[in-house]
Parts: sequence; C-alpha cells; structure tokens
Amino acid sequence: MKKIILILLLITSSINAFAASGFEAIVNVPLGLSAGIPVGTYNDVESIKGKAGFDSGITAQLGYMIGLGKIGISILGEIGYSYDSYRMYMSSGINNNNKMEVYGSIYTHNFQIGILPKINIGQFAIGLGAGVKIPISAVNEVKTDYTILGIKDSSTISSKLNRNDIENGYDKNVIPYIKLTFDYSFFFTSKIALNVGAYLGYDFGLANKSTIDGEYTGIDSFDIGLQLGLRFAPKL
Repeated sequence: MKKIILILLLITSSINAFAASGFEAIVNVPLGLSAGIPVGTYNDVESIKGKAGFDSGITAQLGYMIGLGKIGISILGEIGYSYDSYRMYMSSGINNNNKMEVYGSIYTHNFQIGILPKINIGQFAIGLGAGVKIPISAVNEVKTDYTILGIKDSSTISSKLNRNDIENGYDKNVIPYIKLTFDYSFFFTSKIALNVGAYLGYDFGLANKSTIDGEYTGIDSFDIGLQLGLRFAPKL
C-alpha cells in the first residue's frame, strides 16, 4: 500500500509540474536602431565607419512550452517580415581641397525564418535565437560629396532591387542573424498576455567579393530595440 501511495504521489507531482505545458504563440512587433559595421577590405580609403539606421518588422513565434513549476522552456520557431538598414561612411583624398566622402546605404525588405528557444522564469523570459533573412527587395543608395580644388559638389544614386537583382548583384545574398531577447508577460487571462521586451542582434549583411582573393566587402549591423507582442501560452 505504501508503494502504491508513493507512486500516486509521484504521478500527481509530475502532473502538477507539467500543468503549465502547452502550445505557445507570440505575434511580435520589434522597433529599433541599427549601427552599420563595414566588413572586409576596402581599398584606397582613409576613413571608414558605420552609420545609424532604423529597423522594424512583424514576426510570429510558434512552438511548445514545457512547464516545470515556475520555470518553463519554450522551443519556438520564428517566421515573419523584417525591414533592415545597413549604413556606412567612407572618405579619401589628398587634402581639404581634394577629397571625396561617400555615404552608402542598403535598405532591405526581408522574409525572415529562424529558431528562438527561451527560458521562462515566472512571467520573465530570455531567448537566444538565430536564423536567416532573405531579402525580397532592397534599395541601394550611394551619396557622394566631392571637393575638387576647393569646389564642392555632390551626387546621389539610388537603385531599387528585386530578388533577382540581389542574387545576381551580391555574392552573399542572404542575411544570417543572431539575437538575444528579453520579455515580460502581463497576463490578462490564464493563457493570453501582453509581451513587452527588448532585443540585441547582429546581422551578417549582404556582401560582394573584394579585389583581393578570398576577401569580401559588405555592411553588417548591430541592432538594439524594443518589442511589443501578444502572447498565447499557459501561465506559469
């Protein structure tokens, strides 16, 4: 009889421990800033640095949460749309009377897919994910400021690109990414919550082969921002 009671207690405790397990879905809207990071070998350049840009999008995170009391493990896939900007500045010249300054920007509209496992502690969650952004269309903009013999002039070239243009124009034409997320859930019911959080991310941007064998030139980005979402999941 004691063994039977012990088994029943173990079964009951196991059921209670996994009571909060179940399907999880989050619709998420991130808004943030990006800092361009020039990568590769740029020839005949005196100064090069990244410029700030803007990111946004909408994603759905779908999967399953395993509840272990007040701790839960979420295994989530992520799919959606992202808008990203990659910006940089270059300058070169002999002196102030003869120099050139170039502002390069790439703005991409992407299909995004990845994975985002999370650890939930009560209503707080931290996630570490990775995936790929596939640019469907983009705008490549180059603004050049010239100073020749002290006379200043400027020009801007802007090109709209579709997916075929991106595949033909870039040797690396998809954008792998990694990101770290922090969320807090304000539950309205036992399964529906408002998610408020923040994220840090890194995008390995579009790139072309350099004139030096084995080298590439491109613009990566470091991203930081806030995110707002609607979450459907069991409450821990």
